[in-house]
Amino acid sequence: MTNKWLFWLRANDNVILDHLENLGKNLVDASNLFVELLAEYDTSLDEKKSKIKNLEHKGDEITHNLFNTLSQTFVTPIDREDLSGLASTIDQVLDYVDGTADRFLLFKIKKPRDDMLDLAKVLLLSSKEIHLLLSRLRSLKNYHELLVHCKNIKKYEHDADAIYRKAIAELFESKDAIEILKLKEIYQNLESSLDKCQDVADIFEDIALKYG
Repeated sequence: MTNKWLFWLRANDNVILDHLENLGKNLVDASNLFVELLAEYDTSLDEKKSKIKNLEHKGDEITHNLFNTLSQTFVTPIDREDLSGLASTIDQVLDYVDGTADRFLLFKIKKPRDDMLDLAKVLLLSSKEIHLLLSRLRSLKNYHELLVHCKNIKKYEHDADAIYRKAIAELFESKDAIEILKLKEIYQNLESSLDKCQDVADIFEDIALKYG
């Protein structure tokens, strides 16, 4: 009985970590599609937007399954609060990616600005770092290894802030008030997605401090 019980605990640990790693991979896939959407805007907007929506639904399903597993698990590989925080925040990043892609269609944007693509590329870099962080939880030897990736995410967020500030300053040189409002909302969504990536890094820093 004892051996079966310990096996169940270890099995649930693996399921939890699988869900987290799948969330990270799903976020990378969505961010990559978003970069492609902007880079190939004239030919792939509808197709890429639909695929991003499917990945957003997939992320919701993975998050739901993770929370179900957590509710059935007495002992978790790291604090339950950290696990749920990671899942929820990553899901929010994905929601922003999907919501931003939606706005290009809803607002009938004729062509994305170059700095929007720049921000999307920074988001993809941050998403890849998040996926690396999640994949390292399974075989981590030193929790301080996480801090390297956290530092990278914070650097990307800082780079994105500089792009965002310059973009907004240039945007307000336009005299088309409606266009300003539309594009400003898209920029804000992109910035919010990168802010949420930094929130993920903050949670990982807390984990490193607890277990390092």
